[in-house]
Amino acid sequence: MSSDTSIHGIFLSLKSVSGDLQSRSFRWWVGFFIVTGLSLSVIVGLLIVALSSNSELGLQAVVGTVVIASVFQVAYKLQKRSVAAGRLKRMEGRTICAAVFLVTSAEVVLWALSAIPTVARAFSVAVILGGFLVAVIMLLILEGYPILKVRGSAGYIAEAGLLIVFSMAYMTVISSWISPFLATKINVGPILSPPSLAYPLGTTSLGQDLLSRVLTGGSIMLQVAILSVIVCFSIGVPLALAASYRGGVADRAASLVMDSIYAFPGLVLAIAISAMLGPGVINMALSIAVVYIPSYFRVVRSQVLTIKELPYVEAAVAMGARSRDIVFRYILPNLLPSAVVVMTINFADAILTEAGLTFVGLGLPVNVPDWGWDLTFGRTQLITGAWWVIAFPGLMIVLLALGFTLAGEGLNEVLTPKLKE
Repeated sequence: MSSDTSIHGIFLSLKSVSGDLQSRSFRWWVGFFIVTGLSLSVIVGLLIVALSSNSELGLQAVVGTVVIASVFQVAYKLQKRSVAAGRLKRMEGRTICAAVFLVTSAEVVLWALSAIPTVARAFSVAVILGGFLVAVIMLLILEGYPILKVRGSAGYIAEAGLLIVFSMAYMTVISSWISPFLATKINVGPILSPPSLAYPLGTTSLGQDLLSRVLTGGSIMLQVAILSVIVCFSIGVPLALAASYRGGVADRAASLVMDSIYAFPGLVLAIAISAMLGPGVINMALSIAVVYIPSYFRVVRSQVLTIKELPYVEAAVAMGARSRDIVFRYILPNLLPSAVVVMTINFADAILTEAGLTFVGLGLPVNVPDWGWDLTFGRTQLITGAWWVIAFPGLMIVLLALGFTLAGEGLNEVLTPKLKE
């Protein structure tokens, strides 16, 4: 076989490279075995948990998400090659991928309606959303990694953070279908039982299965984080864009208000607002949003003040371009990368703040599974030696916040190459 002979398939492209495997360094092989081992461990663990699920639909949920993601991945690879060969336009290829995803999702809905009509809606939503998240994870591994690794350590950091975030989001989406027990059910086992084969993460002081609570406890946290970030982004970016571009009294007034909010300690201000609004997902999201709107305002304002003095913006003004065109065509596209970076880091802050609000009793009712509540109850059990009650929920909070932080810091360097200089 000649050195330029290659074998192409749907997921791989094999080339005859003499001595390629032998040339791999010891460090490369260690990394390969670590990644492969961790991936296989996660898959096996997920299947074991799914087989023992309380809903008896855990395996179907996992298989359904993997099937949707795999079919989408095949369609994506085929359309990518067709676009590269000139047989399809890029927009046509994307339309085909979207159609394949919708058709596969429709098949899942039809199966659910015929096999499990009583829970068809909830099951279909979980599987379709889970399939989308698995497809994103596959794209990050197969398509994103070759792109991000060119950026060096920043690319690796961003890749690791995004994989952590989407993996935990996937776990949360299908958690109600793969959990061994209902997260709120008490006396499912011995009180404060340490981790064992029957209860892998142990039980709580009420006899609740901690694994089930860990799997489902991130749902409310992610909902609050997503809502708060949407509110922050929707208010902070347009307000900073309008005020800083116009300048004058409006800019000074907006800056004064934002600096005043920014001067307060974030958690203290969130506690005060949450105490006034009361418990609830929306109220917690609003409390957190008020705290972090100034972060978007300050970053976007500094970007606008810099960009509007650049030669191409001054040239557009000299040519008589309207303010609306200048803002949306020349300024906004150049500041969006910075706003996206702030958004990813804001996710981590929102998660930690939500956990803090729940920890002090200003979150949701106690009967709602939440990692913050587990921390509250676990701190009283820690002195008795029941370390697992607080350790595993705390680890999940740290891991989710770490994922968003890594993604934000990595994307910041990837989208802003000058930082590396």
